[in-house]
Amino acid sequence: MQRFFLHPEKPWLRRLTAAVAGLLLGLLLVLAWGLLNQFSIRRLAADLRQAYDTHDARAMEQLFCWSGVDDKTRARVRLVILQEFELPVEAVAVRPLTLLDRNSGPGLRPNLKPDATVEVIYASPDHLSSAFLVGRDGWWRHRLVVMVPAN
Repeated sequence: MQRFFLHPEKPWLRRLTAAVAGLLLGLLLVLAWGLLNQFSIRRLAADLRQAYDTHDARAMEQLFCWSGVDDKTRARVRLVILQEFELPVEAVAVRPLTLLDRNSGPGLRPNLKPDATVEVIYASPDHLSSAFLVGRDGWWRHRLVVMVPAN
């Protein structure tokens, strides 16, 4: 069988075999990268849920990417974290980015390129919710995004 694929009189067969093998390898790499991304985002969502359940503000802060964030903005984010701990959490879900999520706000930009949204639904009568943008920090780990001034 090996001799059939590598036969010198059939170079077209060698090229075809190499092309199919390359295509399959490429598809496998794309699939692996997508699964790694989804695992990382879901792990972040689970860590976020754990921080809410334990009311651990320090663990929650560590889930954010703080690069490019000034002290004033960081203090505001901390205050929001503490305020959100007052509500019990019903669910944490990973959602795909919407077109609106992909655009920066007026005068603001995300400190990481957003890949997904993590939505926290609170166990309140009107089911209040918070949505956090998620971006890749480095090669494989995802973090919560902070909006920073555009200039």
